[in-house]
Amino acid sequence: MENKLSYTLRSFSKYELNQFRKYILSPFFNENEQLIELYDALLPYLKKQKVIDLDKEDLWLKLYPQKKYNDTRFRRLNSDLLKLAEDFIAYKQYQKNPVVPQLFLIKAIGEHNLPKLQNTNFKQASQLQEKNVYRNAEYYYNEFILQNQKANVKIKKFERNEKIDVSPIFNNLDYFYIAEKLKFYCEVLNYKEFFQIDYEPPYMNQIFQQLEQLDYENIPAIAMYYRIFLCWTEEENEAHYHQLGELLQKHSEKFPQEEAYMIYSFAQNYCIKKINTGRQEYLREIFKLYQTGLHKRVIFVNGKLSPWDYKNIVTVGIRLKEFEWTEDFINDYKTHLPLEFRENAYTFNLANLYFNQQNYDKVISLLLTVEYQDVFYLLDSKSMLLKTYYETQEDEALYALLDSFKILLMRKKVVSPQIRTNYLNLIKHTKKLLDLRNGKSHDINTIKAELNTDSNIADIGWLKEKIEEIPLNVE
Repeated sequence: MENKLSYTLRSFSKYELNQFRKYILSPFFNENEQLIELYDALLPYLKKQKVIDLDKEDLWLKLYPQKKYNDTRFRRLNSDLLKLAEDFIAYKQYQKNPVVPQLFLIKAIGEHNLPKLQNTNFKQASQLQEKNVYRNAEYYYNEFILQNQKANVKIKKFERNEKIDVSPIFNNLDYFYIAEKLKFYCEVLNYKEFFQIDYEPPYMNQIFQQLEQLDYENIPAIAMYYRIFLCWTEEENEAHYHQLGELLQKHSEKFPQEEAYMIYSFAQNYCIKKINTGRQEYLREIFKLYQTGLHKRVIFVNGKLSPWDYKNIVTVGIRLKEFEWTEDFINDYKTHLPLEFRENAYTFNLANLYFNQQNYDKVISLLLTVEYQDVFYLLDSKSMLLKTYYETQEDEALYALLDSFKILLMRKKVVSPQIRTNYLNLIKHTKKLLDLRNGKSHDINTIKAELNTDSNIADIGWLKEKIEEIPLNVE
């Protein structure tokens, strides 16, 4: 039985499964004992992290041995338990940041008109804010709520002689708004590298003008995202990247793990762009970023390593000729990959290592036995197979692949124009190399000049290497 309920419950850890049982045992949250019985019937399977192999009629018999199966009633039970599971997830999220429940309590104290409780709870909320090591946008939003509640209490007292400082309210609201707006704008800029996005967020020019006029360097979230923005929009000014690196060293631990991972990803993507334009010195930069991310476990999301990060790390390790380190990484971190991507990612990256060790037979056998679901893994696998056919002089297979690869690129609409152009240029120049090697007429100096002036070519380093081999082969 696989439905929304089992799909949701299978995402729970064993600890969360036990917590959820306590949750539904509470009459405050659940008064239907049949939902407890349904959960207890599912629990043995969930703790083994297996798909529930009971069909709905068998499960019904466990709950109602003397009653005929009623599909409507069974669906209602599943729906009600799912609603409790969703409420439990929301409650867990609500409890994540201890200052959030405290702020809700302060608001409730005001609504219940309990002034004797206000000072104590304001003090507790302030202490929680001080203890919070994070300085992301959420911190400033919570500080805005806290300062706003304090001001409201003073205003309600209507003491005309008391001075009310509203600057913390406006300042923290501005910090939150600017930091959050910058964060989402940086995400949009990043996505535009891979996908077609036409939307341009409003009011960004006003924010940039304010950032140029005022000093926000003491606000980590604003300083970090503004530097990321400058990396994307003024990427030729490499001082921005080095300043971002300094901010990462200074402030990366002031962000929750998932947000810190995203910030590291921005820095990594900048390095990747530089590497793709031939700036090979950025290989060592991104290698250091990945090693730091692995060491601090920033690079993991919910305990899992992204298959794209896995591939990028392998690629960098290979390019730096760190073959032993890379092989250990491929094997040691395979189990950290999400299950649905594990075999594809492991197989592709092992093939990549074999390719660079010139073990071409193993490359072909690996790549031809796997169907890649992710479009970027798919494109890179085609590129690797293209290079392998060229290296092994499998010309007939290579010509067929070049044609099918071009058709694939034109059909995949999710691929950005830039990425499509890069791979189409790889196909074009590989055909020219193949023609040259087979004695067909091409001006080799013209091709070399194209490779040296056009950076929008996938695997440009490999193409340059192969063009240098042509004169030797011709002679």
